Amino acid sequence: MRRLLRRLAGSLLVLLALALVAGKAWLELDGPYLEALPLYPYCTAAATALQEERYLDALELAEAGGCDAELAEARAARDGLAARFERCVSGAWSGRGEDAFGIGCAVASDLVVFGDVRDLTREGLAWLRGEEPDEVLMALSAAGIALTFTPQIGAGASLFKAARRAGALGDGFARSLVKLARDRAWRPLSGMLTDAGRLSLELGPARATRALAYADDADELARLARFVDMAPQPLLALKWGGKGAVRLATDDALYREALKRGPAGLELAAARGGRALLARQPLVVFAAKSLYQHPEALAAALAAIVAFVLRWLTWPWVAGAALALALLGLALRASARQRRGARRRRQGAPERAHLR
Repeated sequence: MRRLLRRLAGSLLVLLALALVAGKAWLELDGPYLEALPLYPYCTAAATALQEERYLDALELAEAGGCDAELAEARAARDGLAARFERCVSGAWSGRGEDAFGIGCAVASDLVVFGDVRDLTREGLAWLRGEEPDEVLMALSAAGIALTFTPQIGAGASLFKAARRAGALGDGFARSLVKLARDRAWRPLSGMLTDAGRLSLELGPARATRALAYADDADELARLARFVDMAPQPLLALKWGGKGAVRLATDDALYREALKRGPAGLELAAARGGRALLARQPLVVFAAKSLYQHPEALAAALAAIVAFVLRWLTWPWVAGAALALALLGLALRASARQRRGARRRRQGAPERAHLR
């Protein structure tokens, strides 16, 4: 019985060595996978942003990573009453903002018509001086006045103007806005302004201005607005994954797993889609369903184990471990054969003596 157990153990070790090499090769060829990427150090990145006085970035990183200390510090650094008041007055008067408060007050001034009249007057004076007026600002101001009684549309027009001043509004998008305003195509124009207003109301004017840079036409703007409505931390996802991140909003599990891994995770998920999740691979799912009554939990556990092998065991380590397992298995099988031979010799010795 012991001999049989030794032979079985030896065979299992040899098979395990082969499986280790085959699994590593399969993961290398079929990957990469999100589970193999390290978690993104949100709190460390937020602390670095604070040191560099990038407070908006620090807020986003701290919120995404649940970093309470960094979040409180970032908010305290940006919420000084005197500084906020000064930036707000400057934004409302000039229509420009250096940060969230300045841009927010600039947008608010547009919502009460003052900003639209201000911009039309400024561009008209520029034309009288022989300067080239900004047709985009004029068209958006006219649309803002015409659609004053629709708050979300007004917020959209204000956001477009803020993005134009910040250089976040593409030339093609700007030309289409001007054409719609000139043609008095209020229905398609109001649709675009409504989507932009959704961005502004969901993210706030400053963040929405940055998000608007990822839309080049009306269709992309509509998809962007839906993405912002559905996804947590959408601005970070756009920053790291680009326009490809917008497609991830329909797959919540994939999106959240990618966001945990930071820029590398968003890029990988945008490039590979659902194939980037090891837990969804057919082999892992089949094994989980065959072995356990809660296959999703087991699939995640198997994926974590395999991801450990992929992340930490490089080929030299895999080759060394496989060789050690194979040699140990062969040694166990050899010892079982030797014991069997010795036993046969002991049993045959009395028979030979009797024959003599």
